[in-house]
Amino acid sequence: MSVRLNVPRTTGVFLVGAGTGGAPDRVLMVGSARDLRARLLELLETDEMQRVGARFIHWVADMTIEQARIAERLFVRRYNPPITDAPGTRYLDILAG
Repeated sequence: MSVRLNVPRTTGVFLVGAGTGGAPDRVLMVGSARDLRARLLELLETDEMQRVGARFIHWVADMTIEQARIAERLFVRRYNPPITDAPGTRYLDILAG
């Protein structure tokens, strides 16, 4: 329900984390979406998120799709999550540096 109320229907990037305290200990998944609310609701309906222990979702909204995909690649490089939606294109690797 919180996702329906708080996540905007705009393009952006998201990180799904796990942890035992008030902050994530590790990043489980990084992704980007044209409609953050729809994508996160779709993720929450899967059993995989519960299986891997997802407890936190952070997002950055109001980006262009290009900005979201570049941010996604940068987050993937930084956190090396076990699950990712990142496309495997060389073009984005070049743009991300």
